[in-house]
Amino acid sequence: MSAPFILSQVCPETGIMPQVEVKTKVSKFLNKTTPGLQIWRVEKLEMVPIPTKMYGRFFEGDSYVILYTHKIGKSFGYDIHSWLGSSASTDEQGAAAMYANLMDEHLGGVAIQHREAQGHESDAFRGYFKQGIIYCRGGVASAMNRAETNAYSVQRLLHVKGKKHVVAREVEMSWSSFNKGDVFLLDLGNLIVQWNGPKSNRMERLKGTVLAKDIRDRERVGRAQVTVVEGDDEKSSEEAMKIMKQVLGDRRDIKEAVPDQVVDQALKHSLKLFQISDMQGNLVMHEVGIRPLTQDLLNNKDCYLLDQEGTRIFIWKGKRASKTEKFESVEKAELYKKAKGYPPYTYVQVENDGAESAVFRQLFQRWTARENSVGLPTSHSPENRKIEQVQGTQTQQSRLNTRLNTVPRD
Repeated sequence: MSAPFILSQVCPETGIMPQVEVKTKVSKFLNKTTPGLQIWRVEKLEMVPIPTKMYGRFFEGDSYVILYTHKIGKSFGYDIHSWLGSSASTDEQGAAAMYANLMDEHLGGVAIQHREAQGHESDAFRGYFKQGIIYCRGGVASAMNRAETNAYSVQRLLHVKGKKHVVAREVEMSWSSFNKGDVFLLDLGNLIVQWNGPKSNRMERLKGTVLAKDIRDRERVGRAQVTVVEGDDEKSSEEAMKIMKQVLGDRRDIKEAVPDQVVDQALKHSLKLFQISDMQGNLVMHEVGIRPLTQDLLNNKDCYLLDQEGTRIFIWKGKRASKTEKFESVEKAELYKKAKGYPPYTYVQVENDGAESAVFRQLFQRWTARENSVGLPTSHSPENRKIEQVQGTQTQQSRLNTRLNTVPRD
């Protein structure tokens, strides 16, 4: 097995762990007995509920916390998602993670936590929004300005992608944003023009229409017109094309279809399990197992990180683990991703002792539901092992932006 390594908790410059102080008591807004979705946006480190008509609309400069509640017999199950916009501040991302932890604690430690990065959301997350997801430019300030603006004065171009779960992203209002393989919505407030690329498929066109009608019904209270232009027969939509040219300028050549990114969903064969524990003010990770994994490797006094060869990272939180380990294990997963050179959008899922998901359980040879998980002794003696240290430094730009100086190698 490879040597364990340390993820520093203490900033060498200040002597303290970089932290975000959140301002909202989660129980103030949380409804834990009503099935369905509840969504909050992080605004100035406060958790602010957003209206249901805005569900599925996410601003790229913001972070959100989403709670999905579902009935399980006579009790309830919970999934907590932290959604992180591509240009959200590090402090807001940290606050979203902190709120997710506080929410989990308030719900009794039975929730499954998910960390969702813009553009790389899980199928489960996208499945909540049957009409599709829209990425909006800007952040809180932009959202407030738009709320104060007449809805019918909107002008935006949405690029629609996805066959099973549709996602629409706001792009530059220009013909150069178009391509022949996708669907585009030109939203002009009281008119929504759907342009279907000649090489787009039937399902994408159908999803585009569903999304256009959803914008009309939810954002315009049904008071907008939806019209469709077929990219391979624009002459049949003369009036709509005239409006498009007025807004976008003279018609230009459209780019060829952009192939969808091929995502390999197959499970990788390599699994590595690390035990996370406190060690002299640092969080130490020891590799304790590789495939095949057995359940008795998990000790309820500690937290663990399970690396599915970079395709997904799981954090397992033991019932008797320290509060520090539980609260900081997710952030340490982010640090671990950087140390291993994984993409920042690598999916992180948090599992609670006794409430594990089927996806997590199936990674072990056998899984037996039990009252107390015992596992390995907590004192894995490091005397005969070399410990590599991953130093964390605090930047002036953000209290949470941790930069790695030493990368551990297997």
